[in-house]
Parts: sequence; structure tokens; C-alpha cells
Amino acid sequence: MFGADGEKVGKIREAGNGYIVVGKGFFFPTDYYIPVTAIQSSTEDEIYLNVSKDEALNQGWDTYPEMAGTDTVASTGWSTGAASTGTTARRDVADDTNLRVPVHEERLEAQKRATEAGEVRVNKRVVTETQSVDVPVTEERVRVDWRAPTGETTDQGEVFKEGTIEVPVSREVVDVNKRTIQTGQVEVTKEQEQRTQQVKDQVRREVVDVDQSGDVRVEQGGNAGN
Repeated sequence: MFGADGEKVGKIREAGNGYIVVGKGFFFPTDYYIPVTAIQSSTEDEIYLNVSKDEALNQGWDTYPEMAGTDTVASTGWSTGAASTGTTARRDVADDTNLRVPVHEERLEAQKRATEAGEVRVNKRVVTETQSVDVPVTEERVRVDWRAPTGETTDQGEVFKEGTIEVPVSREVVDVNKRTIQTGQVEVTKEQEQRTQQVKDQVRREVVDVDQSGDVRVEQGGNAGN
């Protein structure tokens, strides 16, 4: 018997009135009673359901139809006639099964996205400081020297007259001007740098445990129990 997804559900054990029994096997803890309403198609050798394997095993069909209550009858698809009459026309078939139990695990997948980490601000401010410049300047000084008389006769018209003699005196004065020059520049460059960041998270995986009872020999291959 196969599900609608092509996965093998199990071997047919018996056929009853309104249902087919899939016998418990290596991984089945109990028999499953599949209603005939769940059959999509069939051939001489195989039966195909209209539900997947996982859906077939989770429909509550592990309960014998005659023991099912009203709610179970409605939910599992058992016909009330098959459950009430109790008449069965069973035939034995092979009970050995070859089942595939999918085992899953979660794995981390990392994706990168760009986000704003911050910013760098470049500020200019004006600082006032005192600067001195040495400038050589020239100024005139007045020197008055007394010389000894020569003994020459002086014109009487030029003597004994009052007056003032003015001698101009000059000097250099420094005028200070300012001019602006460029002393340099600041260049801001962004560079991309690769680094490795480790991320951690909790992941789940399925582990298959095989229980046995009685005098049964079980051989496990691969890493099914890990």
C-alpha cells in the first residue's frame, strides 16, 4: 500500500468490511485500519491512497473500527455499517514490511544584510592664537653736537636774533595685515574589511530509537540510532 505521495505505507495484513488492515511491522506499534473511502486507485498488486503516508498514519486509524466511538467514526471516515455489523471477511496476507521512516534535522543557514553601525563626524573649529613676526624698522634720531668757534667775524645783522629751527625726524611704522593660506587638507576614506563572525543557535534533529521485546534479533545499520 502506498500513500498519495508515493511513500510506502505498509503491507496489507487483512481485509475487512469497509477497511483494510495494514499490519504492524518493524516501526509500527500497532495495526492500522485504513477505510476503503481512503483508497484512490488499485492494481492487481498495489493499492494507492488519496492521502499521503504521514496523513494516513495520523488519522486515528490505529483504532479497531468496532471499538471507535461516534466522534472517531466521524473523524476517521469509518462507515457506521461496517462498525455496527461487525461482519468481517478477512484474508491473511504477508506481514513482513519494508518501511521508510524519514529522519530530519535542522541546519543553520546564515544570511547577511547591511545595517547602520554608526557614523564618523569630521568637525572644523577655529582656534585663535598669538603669532609674532620680527620686522626690522628704521627711524631717525636727532643729535646735537657743539663745535669750537672758528674765531671768524660774524655779520652783525645775523646775530642776536631769536628764532626756532625745526628739523623733521622720521621713522618706519609697521602695519599688520592678515592673509589666508591653505596649510593642508583632511581626506576621509571608507574602506571595506572582511572578518569572520561566528553565529550560534539551537537546532533540532530527529533520532530514531528502536525498541524490541521478546526473543527478537534486531540488526541496525548506518547511524539510525545516533
